[in-house]
Amino acid sequence: MGLLTGLLLAAVFADMASRKIPNRLVFTGMIIGVLVQAFLPSGDGFMPAFKGFLFGFGLFFPLYLLRVMGAGDVKLMAMVGCFTGSPAIFGVMLCTLLAGGVLSLIFSIKIKAFRQMLDNVKFMIFMKSIKTIGGGLTSSHDMAASVGSLPYAVAIAIGTAGYLVWQSIRF
Repeated sequence: MGLLTGLLLAAVFADMASRKIPNRLVFTGMIIGVLVQAFLPSGDGFMPAFKGFLFGFGLFFPLYLLRVMGAGDVKLMAMVGCFTGSPAIFGVMLCTLLAGGVLSLIFSIKIKAFRQMLDNVKFMIFMKSIKTIGGGLTSSHDMAASVGSLPYAVAIAIGTAGYLVWQSIRF
């Protein structure tokens, strides 16, 4: 998992510096992840790596469509799925979402925007669900004012590391 750690750290530094995760980094990582899974004795094979890619991409893609995260974050999670395989990607994603929530709380408190974040959460839960039930889609002018942006590669790296460490301790 040293390769995955190095790729995630590179993504974190790039995301923090420019709020972008380079495609070259992610696509290279995807290829390496599939090759590691397919050809190393400790790998699970090509299909679990491919399924990890599909689930990592597919489960985060709706968040991109809702403008909750960027495309680079979705591709980075797909890359992680190539390394972890299909069974583990679900745990990685849960840990990543948990890490993202905690980091968002810390970030909003640090910039003194916690109240605005709570208002945004209420807005998303109530207003969007009411509009969806009524048959309408939320338009961009219905969005609440953003508290700011978080380099989500940090949450992906923490969530991935946390899950992998937990798995190694558990077994």
